[in-house]
Amino acid sequence: MSTHTASEVKNSASEVKNSVVNTVVIGVPADRLWRSCTDIERWPSIFPTTREVRRTEVGANEVVMDMRVSNELGENSVRSHRRYRPDQFRIDFRMVTLPPAIAAMDGSWTIEPADGGARLAIVHTFVPRQDDAKSTSGIADALFRTTENVLAALKEWLEAGRDLVADADGDSLRDAWGPRNAGNGISAATFENCELFFSRLGLAGLDWGDITMVLKDLRKESTHDDWADWHRRWSALGVHYEGRAEESLAAGHLETARTAQRKAAACHHYAEFFYFDDAEAKWASRDRVTEVFERAIPYLNEVVHPLDITSDGLDVPGYLMLPRGEGPWPCVVLVNGLDSAKEVELYAFAREFIARGMGAVVFDGPGQGVHIGRTPMAVDFERVVAAVMEHVVRRPEVDADRMGIFGVSFGGYLAARAAATVPGFRACVNLSGGFDHDTYRDVNAMVKKDFRFVFDQVDDAAMDELARTSLNLRGIPPLQIPLLAIHGELDTIIPIESCERMLEWAAGETELIRYPGERHVATNYFGDFIPRFCDWMSERLGVVAR
Repeated sequence: MSTHTASEVKNSASEVKNSVVNTVVIGVPADRLWRSCTDIERWPSIFPTTREVRRTEVGANEVVMDMRVSNELGENSVRSHRRYRPDQFRIDFRMVTLPPAIAAMDGSWTIEPADGGARLAIVHTFVPRQDDAKSTSGIADALFRTTENVLAALKEWLEAGRDLVADADGDSLRDAWGPRNAGNGISAATFENCELFFSRLGLAGLDWGDITMVLKDLRKESTHDDWADWHRRWSALGVHYEGRAEESLAAGHLETARTAQRKAAACHHYAEFFYFDDAEAKWASRDRVTEVFERAIPYLNEVVHPLDITSDGLDVPGYLMLPRGEGPWPCVVLVNGLDSAKEVELYAFAREFIARGMGAVVFDGPGQGVHIGRTPMAVDFERVVAAVMEHVVRRPEVDADRMGIFGVSFGGYLAARAAATVPGFRACVNLSGGFDHDTYRDVNAMVKKDFRFVFDQVDDAAMDELARTSLNLRGIPPLQIPLLAIHGELDTIIPIESCERMLEWAAGETELIRYPGERHVATNYFGDFIPRFCDWMSERLGVVAR
């Protein structure tokens, strides 16, 4: 039925790859064979080795496929990035996750008419983790045998007409690259559960098409739960944009690459940002955000310097981001909250400061970014800010006499606390932070999970005690520098009354921008208040107009 070809080829990096080819002729027309090859959600019915499969559409004629398979290579969860070429009856694939014995693998499925039906050729090109002849031969033989079993099952399925029986029962075959429903849109329930995130997704550079691509057919019945499918879908779109970035860089299209890299980092971040049910998966996605961003640094429009900072023995990774041109620059330290990423939301805010002639510093302290769930957040977080400040002001690119600080959400509280205790800041912006967190018991279940995860608290009672006794400004000396606060009047996470108490505590100049009808971070008004707080900061730091 098949041929088995094992050969060595070298890629552009002189890395030896090994190729295995299987072929089969099946007695059906080519278009019918194509439909079964692309209707991957039916594969568990066709192939005994496929335990589970899920598909995520990530572009025109492009899907990411997640499978759990059991074969000679063991039981493994694998992810495949597939590009469909229906005009050629060809599928090109790249494996994103792999069995332990294989370091890299890609290949193709190609269908062509043949005597008696249609011929399907499957090519696997792989790099073994152990570069020795025995290991390579063993993997090649296993790939050949497992693919033979797949082809035999597919041949039996189609020649027995079982695909046509399924059609008659009303479960018609679907083209994997096509729309899944008439409107190709988002259900009303999903829209209601997820709409509070839409503005935030846009802030990070994602567009409405990205959002609908992820949310159509999403299995999410509650804002507070059902995050596994959300995680899988955003991860798949992140893989897609990583591929787009690689292709664009190779072709010399730098602006397209920059956009794709920014979107890839955002997708991997939003995959994990409220996903607490699988810590290992969350950390893997969070680490990938940083990997994607750091690959992009040489191509960004901003000048980005990685920072090597230590606070109380903990590595505090960060970046100094600057406009292009001569320094030294006035600079703003940006402080994260519980669930933002320095490479995503804080990068979006940093770009706005940079566009107005200021540098920006972003970093991950304990409980933030790469440390989330691994190292608990410190109550006295101002010690971390002091270490960042001490490191940054020594750099020749930074004007140490013109430093500001900005914080978002819980980071707004942290920024005000640090501005009152760490010398050297000239102005502070608080976006939706408060004086205290006495109302922790009243926040929604999703935010409670976030607080517990970040502070490593065993339950809500312990977190409530910590919030009421330690997460406030009562023992902190009043802030002496100018303070601008931005807050939504319907914020139920950090009520506006807590923000007003911060303004009463501050001893210097204060200003409040308040938005009636808005929730936490007033995300519907990004376009209004981001320019306002950037311009406010530039005036306090004496920035020359650009």
